[in-house]
Amino acid sequence: MTFPPDSLWTRHWRGVRLLISGLLVVTLLGGCVIRVVYNQLDWLALWYLEDYFELDRVQEPEAKRLIAETLSWHRTTQLPNYAALARRVLEGAETSVDAEFLAARYAEVVGLWDALLQHVAPDLARLLQTLSDEQVESLFARLAEENGELEEDYSGVSPEERRAKQDKEITRAFRRFTGKLNASQEALVTGQTAQMHDLSGDWLRRRAVWQGEFRALMAGRKADPVFADRFTELVLNPNQFDAPGYRSLVEENRQLSFRLVAEVLGKLTPAQEKHLQKSLKTYAEDFDSLVKASYSAPAG
Repeated sequence: MTFPPDSLWTRHWRGVRLLISGLLVVTLLGGCVIRVVYNQLDWLALWYLEDYFELDRVQEPEAKRLIAETLSWHRTTQLPNYAALARRVLEGAETSVDAEFLAARYAEVVGLWDALLQHVAPDLARLLQTLSDEQVESLFARLAEENGELEEDYSGVSPEERRAKQDKEITRAFRRFTGKLNASQEALVTGQTAQMHDLSGDWLRRRAVWQGEFRALMAGRKADPVFADRFTELVLNPNQFDAPGYRSLVEENRQLSFRLVAEVLGKLTPAQEKHLQKSLKTYAEDFDSLVKASYSAPAG
């Protein structure tokens, strides 16, 4: 499947769509302090959900229960995997990082994301089935608003402007973990991204097709006995809506992004290497601390 999937709760990820292929687990929470964010995910998730439709007095406790159970499951069964992955990234960066290493870690991230979606989709589907027609209209009105913003971001500027914006985002993300890139390192970024396919229009079209299928599914939500299964399939397999040839172009971009990150990391100065090690160690320690806290938390 694609990462991130084109679903209504994953817009947060699009800003790191290329660098996630390289720096991986350390960008999973957008560069924030992991422990702070993770321990506030209950109200953050509820706030995010209500950005799309207002929950009624019956749905709100159900949503809170769903979020609480999902976080409990994630903390006990998935968080150790995140911590282990963070350690593998740290250990790999202590030697040398190549495209193959990054591809392997990327596959692990996709696996973790798929596991989360697989777990939460059936319960989320049951919540979606309770929505009124007015709530559904609110949901799709919010998605339409997002689509307009994305159109402005990706289609309302020239390819050259999109490329410049992409390069700026990537160099900024590197800076967070390695410190400021020098001129030759920035040239590596622009040299690799110049070879990447501009898939903005294709991505927006696929997003529109996905949302059309989602809307058709929601129209029959009350009477569909297999709604949860169909919703889960829609979430887990957005690639089914790819235009011919789109997936191969995505894969080419992904491989270029792996090589880009590997090349830049291979050209770090001693000061930048020290900065990177410190950053990665902080993330790994944050995940380790969260795992320890979950083991020591009282039952119930």
